[in-house]
Amino acid sequence: MTKTIIAIGGGEIGRIKIHDDGRKEQKPIETMVIDKKIIELTGKAHPTMVFIGAASGDNPAYFTAIKNHFADRLSINVINLNLTEKPDTIKIQEIITKADIIYVGGGNVTRLMKALHETGADKMLIEAYNQGIIMSGNSAGGCVWFEFYDNDEDEDFDGTESTLKTKKALGFLKGYFCPHWNKKPEQGIDKETISKDVIKKMLVKESKFGYGVDEGAAIMVQTDNTGRQTMTEIISKPGAKTYKLNQTATNMHIYDAKVRN
Repeated sequence: MTKTIIAIGGGEIGRIKIHDDGRKEQKPIETMVIDKKIIELTGKAHPTMVFIGAASGDNPAYFTAIKNHFADRLSINVINLNLTEKPDTIKIQEIITKADIIYVGGGNVTRLMKALHETGADKMLIEAYNQGIIMSGNSAGGCVWFEFYDNDEDEDFDGTESTLKTKKALGFLKGYFCPHWNKKPEQGIDKETISKDVIKKMLVKESKFGYGVDEGAAIMVQTDNTGRQTMTEIISKPGAKTYKLNQTATNMHIYDAKVRN
């Protein structure tokens, strides 16, 4: 049995944004190739996807956009697992058991991690992963599968290099994951913007390695029965790429990688 994780660096899914003046804006679809690959890996024509939106505080509009994309466009079954409501473990297990795909949405990773730990869903995701259910996620939902993410959206970051640090995620995969890599400037830091240069410095300081992933790109990591892992990049948006960060770190794990350097 092969275990699979697909971590997406961000990208629009065709949602409709309503501006303050009431104007509606149709966003593009930038992850279609990735999303189709996630579905294909189940081996089913109409698999069931369980969506976890805790990183966004389980925003109803976000789930509506997910349902419109995956259920209406891609003809799969979509179930919402709302962890903000703190369902009991029996209810969570009942929903996860139905999944062919787990898809974790974007938002704040620390909020997501807190919801997973408090509800016990983190342990159930480990069980689902070991059973071969396809694990996936976009932005924060990509970060959660790795060992580390950074605290750029948290109160303990004040916009300076001295307070930027990594925090622990679920750790299914080695290293640090940074989404929206193509949106980050080359240099500089403040409360709203962390540059590529600063992130690289953070990893060097902490002796960690990681991956930067553009919007419209994803890293797929598959682990076989022997524990051997292969890493492949999936590109959905023209020009999108994935990058290895701080390959000289002492704990660098070497994959059979197709990720661009």
